Amino acid sequence: MKAEKILVVDDESRIVENISRCLKREGFQVSGARNGLETLSLIEREEFDLILLDISMPKLNGYETMERIFELNAEMIIIIMTGFASVESAVKAIKQGAWDYLKKPFEYAELIKTVKNALSQAKLIADKKAVSARLKASEIQYENMVNNSPDLIFTLDEQGRFTFVNNQFETLLGFPRKDLIGSKFENLVHDEDISKVAGFFPVQAGCREISFRFKKAKKAVPIATPYASNYAFINLKASPLHLPAHGSREEARGIYAVARDMTVRINLEAQLRQSQKMEAIGTLAGGIAHDFNNILMGIQGYASLVKNEFDRDSVEYKRLSNIDEYVASGAEMARQLLGFAQKSFREAHMINLNYLLKMSAKMFSRTKKDIRMDHRLEKKLWGTIVNEGQIKQVLLNLFVNAWHAMPKGGTITISSENVHVLPSQLEEFGLETPGPYVKIGVSDTGIGMDKETISQIFDPFFTTKERGQGTGLGLATAYGIVQSHKGVFKVTSKKGEGSSFMFYLPAQEAEVSSARHQEDVEKIINGRGMILLVDDEKGVVEVCSEMIKTLGYDVKTAMSGIEAVQMVEKNKEALDLIILDMIMPEMGGYETYKQIRQIRPESRVLISSGYSKEDEINKMLENGCCGFIKKPFDVAMLSEKIDSVFNSEIQKARV
Repeated sequence: MKAEKILVVDDESRIVENISRCLKREGFQVSGARNGLETLSLIEREEFDLILLDISMPKLNGYETMERIFELNAEMIIIIMTGFASVESAVKAIKQGAWDYLKKPFEYAELIKTVKNALSQAKLIADKKAVSARLKASEIQYENMVNNSPDLIFTLDEQGRFTFVNNQFETLLGFPRKDLIGSKFENLVHDEDISKVAGFFPVQAGCREISFRFKKAKKAVPIATPYASNYAFINLKASPLHLPAHGSREEARGIYAVARDMTVRINLEAQLRQSQKMEAIGTLAGGIAHDFNNILMGIQGYASLVKNEFDRDSVEYKRLSNIDEYVASGAEMARQLLGFAQKSFREAHMINLNYLLKMSAKMFSRTKKDIRMDHRLEKKLWGTIVNEGQIKQVLLNLFVNAWHAMPKGGTITISSENVHVLPSQLEEFGLETPGPYVKIGVSDTGIGMDKETISQIFDPFFTTKERGQGTGLGLATAYGIVQSHKGVFKVTSKKGEGSSFMFYLPAQEAEVSSARHQEDVEKIINGRGMILLVDDEKGVVEVCSEMIKTLGYDVKTAMSGIEAVQMVEKNKEALDLIILDMIMPEMGGYETYKQIRQIRPESRVLISSGYSKEDEINKMLENGCCGFIKKPFDVAMLSEKIDSVFNSEIQKARV
């Protein structure tokens, strides 16, 4: 253990030497000084544990020196030495900060006792301060940990009133700490969960757990802002709290609790369930579309074969043409259903949104006969780059929402408009960049909404419908899609006066056609050659075989991918073209194509499908397939597609 350092200050050298000798015998390190100035100089250079200071000295007396010492080190231990001790001088020295005093002359034993007692007491005080400092640091650390925790941490007294809450109450729920202290716990519980929580308290022993909802502070929420739910799902763990009486503090009993916000997790779980449900619906829709297109294939194929036997001006020809139109309408409906069911129908591309509005409204009105669709579309609408399937989903969600708002029927008005947003209008519209935008509107004549409902309509799982009538994800999904396109939603509504949903999407000041131009497919092109038709549907094989024969080609058929591969092995030289279905059991179109290419790399293959994944089709086209024809098709479409395959091969040969 290191010896304590003591400084002896006296203007008489003999006294300094005698005291120093006594202290050194006790194991102390000792230095001496003859006046106040010398003392101050030493203190600035060295550290001392205790100073023995004479009162009566020239230049600076003991009181003045002590005052200067405390300016340099307020914690210094000073024992005053004086030969003129009196009660007044002792009181003055103690008041000024001296630890003790010695009256000259003093005995050796008295000196050592006084010095050791001072050092011992000073050490105890220093230890106490260190413990207090560590305790304070520990409290600060604990407070920081509690207040920076993502969980709600709080204590309640026996009456269920808050005695402590951490900062997360204000961050998560919006309630300042000062407003909660002393208030009842049940005031924060969602009204529907009060009965559930009532049986939970008081917590007698151990740890109890419960899940419920906490209210959030009501704040002004911008209209059409999502994810601003007015409650939070909470999982709470509580334990009994007992603080024994100590000093002036009375005994305290209550509850210590930690509550975790489970809102995001619950939302994600619900979204996962919804996603799985939509995936199942998409799979079902895909299967239905596949079978539906095969049925339409038979209808259109036979109708086109019969139609070609009549003159164009005949009544029979016109009637059969009407069948073609109905088949095309049915095929479009199946295509749109797939677009809504699939997560990503196609990549983003430039489009005139009037086309999507018209087609989506037409499809929706087929199933809702009590709803009238009113069109107010900009004739020269600017083009927008969008994911067609996702925007269709937005429109469908808006149509369904409007339909629910009109239980007795009504009118849905769809509108489009070119809008140029100025820099000064960005805050008004809630947009990030100025420039051209296309404004799409869906309005209804329904029951309308109040301001509180409007502020929550884009919340995930918020719904005004009865349980089982909706998930509350439709408008939240629509909002997310529009945001992903760098657009924004606006909503206006009044109770009893209907609602208007508008969204703005970035546009390019260029007019894009709103119609899908169809090629003239009435011309029949005959040819010669051997064609292998591969399809697992008997009806499709029968009608397509007749169409191929009508066009002058010979035809062989295979009802599966395995059978097709076997036929290619047997007829390597005889096959001029293979028409290959994509969706087949055991071996699908893609796998069949790969095996055919291994057997005969130069084989011409035309893909045929009513429903298939676009990436697989694109992969096959990139790997050498000659083209793609979408079911259902008529004899004219088939003749042109086959002719284009053969003509492209001739052009390649010439090159």
